[in-house]
Amino acid sequence: MKITFNKKIAIAVAAVVVTIVSVVLLIRSTKAYEVVLDDTPVGIVKSQAVFQNMVDDIVKDAQDEYGTEILVASSITYKEVYLPDSKKMLKAGSEESLDQVKNSITLKARAYAINVDGTDVAYLKDLTTAEEILRRIKEPYVNEAESGAAVGFVENVIIMQAQVSADELDDPEEVYSSLTQATEEVKTYVVQKGDTVSEIAQKLGVSVKDIQKANPDLNIDRISIGQELKLTVPRYAINIQQSVVKSYEDVIPYDTEYEETSALYRGQTKVKVKGVEGKKQVKAQFISVNGIPEETRIIEETEITPARTEVVLKGTKERPRTMAYGEFIWPSRGTITSRFGSRWGEQHSGIDIAVPKGTPNKAADGGVVIFAGWKGNYGKLVIIDHENGYTTYYGHNDTIKVKKGQRVARGDVIGTAGETGRATGPHLHFEVRKNGVPVNPLPFLNK
Repeated sequence: MKITFNKKIAIAVAAVVVTIVSVVLLIRSTKAYEVVLDDTPVGIVKSQAVFQNMVDDIVKDAQDEYGTEILVASSITYKEVYLPDSKKMLKAGSEESLDQVKNSITLKARAYAINVDGTDVAYLKDLTTAEEILRRIKEPYVNEAESGAAVGFVENVIIMQAQVSADELDDPEEVYSSLTQATEEVKTYVVQKGDTVSEIAQKLGVSVKDIQKANPDLNIDRISIGQELKLTVPRYAINIQQSVVKSYEDVIPYDTEYEETSALYRGQTKVKVKGVEGKKQVKAQFISVNGIPEETRIIEETEITPARTEVVLKGTKERPRTMAYGEFIWPSRGTITSRFGSRWGEQHSGIDIAVPKGTPNKAADGGVVIFAGWKGNYGKLVIIDHENGYTTYYGHNDTIKVKKGQRVARGDVIGTAGETGRATGPHLHFEVRKNGVPVNPLPFLNK
């Protein structure tokens, strides 16, 4: 029993000694705080205020560098610890300690994003700069807009706050340049009544050369209503829409009805009741994009005077084969060696079609032969009266196959090509005269 008692005393004494030593060591140790950034320990500081001051210095330096508000994006937590050696702590004013924190902390710049259709296209340091860029983009169109016109963006453009890395902030001039850099978009234009290529180009703000480039097979001198032309028009990251509402008077086209009659030949028509256009008051919205007409939306139409339907009689009587159709076919097929107009100091009243001698010459339309014989420089000549104000001449025949007073149908052979009269080789001289005056035959033949 004596030995057991001594052991208990010894254990108790030892526990007291350990406690005393621990207290002594704790008293001699330094109370500190371990700093944790986003769950990652970065160092130990004497006090939370020391670390906060370091963060404030880092934020201030960044704000001075980028000229905008800088936010700390890292989560900062502190864990209380005790260190026997204060040399291991992060120290305020130490460049080494400051760099260590700077490399570990995440900073974000408060920015203003220009957002186009849900996508950020630029980050600016302040709201005023972002608004100024959008104002500059819109300004030319505002200045050119008609009185009462609304000017806005085609896209949904908003400015919204964002937090980004400082190096993501954009230079304002570079943003403006980027947003006003044109790209190309192919658009289709449908030719309207009275249009010409040059007028279309002027109306849409493009060049005739650009229209030709987009339509390589286009004959710019021959376009037709309803024809589609491809156009290249400018498009940008942000496009400007101008919209204005106007009221104006417009015509109401008249309808045409046909009545059959046996008093006229097939193919013949005659107006029984002349149509009259009506008038209407129109209220419409005219929309352009980037200064180029885009769309016209009719808002309201009010009839002022109604249109009167035109009634046209349409012939059903069997047509004589020698009766003129009012349209000409080619009288011969060959090479055009001389055109209508000035030639060798004098006026050439028709076209010359070079063909081998003996090639059939055909009536360009139905009618009656009013001359068949020799006539000066024409040589052997045939003249056909088409009984509609037009006559046609066929010169330099080798042989004549018709006689005066004979009726001929379109396509009938009236002679054969030769070089009689004033001619340097076998060919057909062909003229079209309207009310006795020579006119260029080619527009009639190229229909």
